[in-house]
Amino acid sequence: MGKFDYKFVEVPLDGNLKNGNMETLERCKEIIMSEAAQGWRLIQIISPAGERRMISGGSYEIVLEKEN
Repeated sequence: MGKFDYKFVEVPLDGNLKNGNMETLERCKEIIMSEAAQGWRLIQIISPAGERRMISGGSYEIVLEKEN
């Protein structure tokens, strides 16, 4: 079994998803597609606790993996 590298990309929240703000989600998609083109594989997206109640602040953390 090979060894793996991991990358963590922080994506700041751009407003409240409950109010229809999809900019953060679109930014996550862009990052995932860009990193996949470079050989990285999405492992997980970690969302902030209490996301539904957040108005601003916080961030998602995208976890990526690549075999070296």
